[in-house]
Amino acid sequence: MSNKLNDINEIPWQVQRFNELISQEESIYFDVDDFEEIIDHYVIANEFRKALQVSDYALTVHNGSVPLMLRRAQLLASTNKEDKALEILLDIEALEPDNSDVFLTKGAIYSQLKHYEKAIEEYNKAVHNADEPDYIYCNIAFEYENMGNFDKTIEYLSKALDLNPENDLAIYEAAYCFDLLSLTDESINFFSKLIDRHPYSIEAWFNLGVSYINAELYEKAQESFEFALAIEPDHTPTWFHMGYALSLNENFKDAIQAYKKSMDKDEGDAMKYYYIGECYEKMEDYVNARLYYKKATRLQADIPDAWIGMGVCEHEMGNAKIALEYLHRGVDLDPDNTGYLCILADIYMAQENLEEGANYFERAIESSPEEEIIRIDYADAMVDKKEWIAAENIMVETIEKLPQSAIACYRMAAYLYLQGKNKEASYFFEEAMMMDYEKHASVFEQFPELKDNPEILSLIHFYGQ
Repeated sequence: MSNKLNDINEIPWQVQRFNELISQEESIYFDVDDFEEIIDHYVIANEFRKALQVSDYALTVHNGSVPLMLRRAQLLASTNKEDKALEILLDIEALEPDNSDVFLTKGAIYSQLKHYEKAIEEYNKAVHNADEPDYIYCNIAFEYENMGNFDKTIEYLSKALDLNPENDLAIYEAAYCFDLLSLTDESINFFSKLIDRHPYSIEAWFNLGVSYINAELYEKAQESFEFALAIEPDHTPTWFHMGYALSLNENFKDAIQAYKKSMDKDEGDAMKYYYIGECYEKMEDYVNARLYYKKATRLQADIPDAWIGMGVCEHEMGNAKIALEYLHRGVDLDPDNTGYLCILADIYMAQENLEEGANYFERAIESSPEEEIIRIDYADAMVDKKEWIAAENIMVETIEKLPQSAIACYRMAAYLYLQGKNKEASYFFEEAMMMDYEKHASVFEQFPELKDNPEILSLIHFYGQ
């Protein structure tokens, strides 16, 4: 028992009196409400055995008391004695056939037993006389979700919101289902209709904004968040997501202000500091970016993105040794992250340490062997260093591993053209054009010096007819 529960001032008088009478072996009488208070005390203290003993004694004093019988059934269910609990509930149902608490408890027990259809049946019985039927509809929705029937889940969450548009549980569960199933258009439609019926629902506006972010409609997301903030100007989740939408729309300056408004005034939030740092980094303000990344790591040392971000900033500011130290901290926290491994590889390459650069590119390939872009970046890095044989070998291995990769064939052709090996280059260029003609532009994007190559222009003209 916690110190708080041991403090006599925190223990209800009923509990104190009950324990005194038990220790004196005197007969005990409390009314039903007082017994419920004692039972609740032991439940809160996580002492279910004592709670059951009290409920057993209470029923000898108040034989047939429905509230005490119901409480005992709930206790039995909490201690994995579902069969005994259901027996008591059947007895209560015979006494009070319209008691919605009985059906709610039966529904919860059947859900616990993973008998979801039976749970739904009991919850439906509870709806008619319930004080808050919208929450019962949520329970039904959860059972359908457990069964994998998401259409029914959304149907019952909609019923809950028709009764109570402020039911945040229903709103967020609907958002979760849409996100889980990647139903972005359906999510936008759902929350738009909810707003039509209840235009002052801040949670509906908020989740509509999140849905627009998922649809990559960032300006519409911002508009939705503005409506949410007009209803509740200090709604911190909305300010955070406003910042995220602004950053995705490359409005980094305003994104920083929104992120700052989302912060708790009393204590910092590590991930929010990280996102602010990311905005500064994208603005190429590496001093401020490093500052906020460092704040993030001081609050939470296990954020690999923040360590990687500090490493990138230090590298951009010319602090090679410190950059590598931070980058390695990030990689140590997430050693299979191919993005981190590639950043580390690129920085080693930039520092003319080809051996370590190659090592980290190889690790990235090993971690994600089907990722074409890693192999291509690796080969391009070798080309930048005029390591032609290494670049060719990387592309040969890529073509063998990913034989349908037109980009790999185009890259191989480009490397050969750049060395004047036109015959071999044309072979790979033709292979690539037969796979995907349109991607020939990738050669000129990476190597604009090949735009006027007559061999390439001739092949493009021939295959483009």
